[in-house]
Amino acid sequence: MKGDNNQIEFSTSDKEEEIFRWVESDECLGNWIPSEEATILEKTKYQFCQSITQYALKNNLSEEEVAERLRLNKSAATKLLRGWTEAFALDSLISYVEKLHLPVEVKVNWEEKRQLT
Repeated sequence: MKGDNNQIEFSTSDKEEEIFRWVESDECLGNWIPSEEATILEKTKYQFCQSITQYALKNNLSEEEVAERLRLNKSAATKLLRGWTEAFALDSLISYVEKLHLPVEVKVNWEEKRQLT
């Protein structure tokens, strides 16, 4: 370990380097959860993603099976199941829920939104 210009360097093994590259890649997706400041659109899209994720879990569906049922590629199904809403338009999410015949109810609470501003 050496310090230079307020930077600290650690020696890492090849395996650690491999892990770091994977974590920084597009293949490593964590779950996305909207913040309290999220827009109504973001929160609505997230709820649709959650409905699909709950359906997949309840029916023991893999990402590949979800992709097949919704005619998506695996990468898109992965993002969908992890709530990455920016990858999808609301009308696409509505069509996915419709294909799976999921009951979804959307409520907009304007009073709550006004209190946040």
